[in-house]
Amino acid sequence: MSAGSSDLPAGLEWLGFLEKIGDQDDATGWSLWIGGVVVALLFNATILWIGAWLERRYDRELAAMEAATAAVRVFTGRPPAGSVGLPHLVQASIVMAPAPLGRLMLLIRRIIGGRVVTRQRDLQRTRRLALLRLRQQACDLGAGIVAGVEFCQIGLGRGRFAFLVSGTALIGAQPAPAPEVTEAVGAEPPRRRRELVIALAMLILVAAATVELDYLVDTYLGNFWKRWILRIKD
Repeated sequence: MSAGSSDLPAGLEWLGFLEKIGDQDDATGWSLWIGGVVVALLFNATILWIGAWLERRYDRELAAMEAATAAVRVFTGRPPAGSVGLPHLVQASIVMAPAPLGRLMLLIRRIIGGRVVTRQRDLQRTRRLALLRLRQQACDLGAGIVAGVEFCQIGLGRGRFAFLVSGTALIGAQPAPAPEVTEAVGAEPPRRRRELVIALAMLILVAAATVELDYLVDTYLGNFWKRWILRIKD
C-alpha cells in the first residue's frame, strides 16, 4: 500500500490515485484539463461532422429519388385545362419519430424559447418523403398528373408526427407544361455552418463551466469531504 493511501479508511484504498493526482503541481493539472477539453471538443466535433455528412448524403439520395419521379406533376388545386385521364385516388403516409438528441433540443427550446431549425428541417424532409411515395404510386399507375393534393399532420405524442397525403391521379394524362407546385415552398434553407459554430461554442462553454465547477468542488467541497466525511487529516 502506498504512503499516500495509508490514511484512507478501510475499503477505500483504491482512492489513493486521486491523492496522487491532487499532489501534482498546478501546471500539470491544467495541462491535463486542457488536454481533456481538447479531446472532448475534437470528439464532439467529429460526431457533428459525421452527422452533417450523413444528413447531406440523405438529402442527395432524396433529391435523386425526386428527380426519378419528376415527370409526375403535382398540383394542390385543379389540374391544368385540357388534362384528361382516368381519376384514381392515391394516398401515402409516413411517421416521423425524433431521435433522443432531437427531443433534448426540443425540450431546451421549450424552456428558452425560439424555433428548432433542425426540427423544422426534419418535418420538411418527412413531408417531401410522403409526397415522393405519392408520386411513386402515380408512376406505378401510369399517371402523369396528381391534382387536389392535401396534407394532413397528426400528432402522436412525445414529438412523433404522422403525415398523410392524398390526391387524385389522372391515369393516362400527359404532364402539362404548367409549373409544378414544389414541396419545399416556404422552407427555411439549412444553415449548417451557423449550427456547427453554435454547437462548438456551447461545447466550449460547457468545458469552461466544468473546469470552474471542478475548481470550486476541489477547493470547498473536496476539503469538506476529506475532513468530515472520510476523516482524512492534512
